Amino acid sequence: MEKIRFQPEPLNGFYNTLKQRVQAYFRENKISRYSNAGVILKSLLFTGLFVSTYILIIRMPMPLWAFLFSWFFLGVFLILAAMSMVHDAAHGAFSPRAWVNQLLLRFANLVGGDGYMYKYKHTISHHPYTNIHGMDIDLEQSGMVRVTPFTKSRKKHRYQYKYMQVLYPFYILFWVLLRDFKYYRMQRIGPVDAHHAGIHWWLLFISKAFYFFYMLVVPYWILSIPFWQIFLGFVCMHMGSGIVAMFALLANHVVEDSLFVVPEKDGLIRCSWGEHQLRTTDDYSPDSPIISFLFSGLNHHVAHHLFPRYCHVHYPAITKIVRATANEFGLRYRYNSLPAALHSHFRLLKKLSKREPLIQE
Repeated sequence: MEKIRFQPEPLNGFYNTLKQRVQAYFRENKISRYSNAGVILKSLLFTGLFVSTYILIIRMPMPLWAFLFSWFFLGVFLILAAMSMVHDAAHGAFSPRAWVNQLLLRFANLVGGDGYMYKYKHTISHHPYTNIHGMDIDLEQSGMVRVTPFTKSRKKHRYQYKYMQVLYPFYILFWVLLRDFKYYRMQRIGPVDAHHAGIHWWLLFISKAFYFFYMLVVPYWILSIPFWQIFLGFVCMHMGSGIVAMFALLANHVVEDSLFVVPEKDGLIRCSWGEHQLRTTDDYSPDSPIISFLFSGLNHHVAHHLFPRYCHVHYPAITKIVRATANEFGLRYRYNSLPAALHSHFRLLKKLSKREPLIQE
């Protein structure tokens, strides 16, 4: 594939105008683009709830139903804590100090993921080339689901809109067990040949081993219960985090009105990068402070893609500027409620379950 090129940003066009207005907003209000005390307290809150729930599980005897219920909420607090810091840290947006961002990025390793690989694939593939076939790695996470009209249709996709409702809650478990290893073995991610230093491989295996040790072995040593109950709790935990991830992540790029792009033969995308981000990204419930708090701004995804180096706490204010500027330039800012966006995602899966192609350009 030829190198991907976007049309130049017009000097007085949408994105340059938007950047000027956002920068003016921060300058006039004397606001840092990084996190504030509220973000730090939220991260400490969710992390504290995660640690407290873990201690509760291994120290307090309880009936099986309460035991499994506690594991489920352990997973909920795990993903809320990760979303509150890892995403911003990957973009260098949590703190002006690089070492702080690197430290927080490694929180992913403590909870079963891999901070290095998350940042690598997220910032090299997904963000620069959102919804571009063959470049955005997030469009091809699993052969079990077809989320783009340019992905080859297979017989098993016929009922994907049904079976994915059952499988999505296991998304984080799939990530922990398989996805990181899959990405490390890929020879190419987005536009680059993927090479990973040995230290990253070592950290991957060591952190995975540590995760399974404190999640499975330690409870088994401490608790006088059969291992199958601990393993069932482990699965319930990942279902808790998977369900939250399903609500937080499905509605941003793969709904019915999402745009999926194939570049010209020479690699040209027929719009500027800023307009491309607006055209390929959706918000959900952007006026809900509760969803913005819990999902750490992922519902303000348009603002995030246009200004990824700004902490999520600023996205509600940036979104207002984005909406006004897009309207001024006659561009569509797409958003929906969270329930409607999720329904739209599964309707897209149903459309894409048909063998005949569904093409949008």
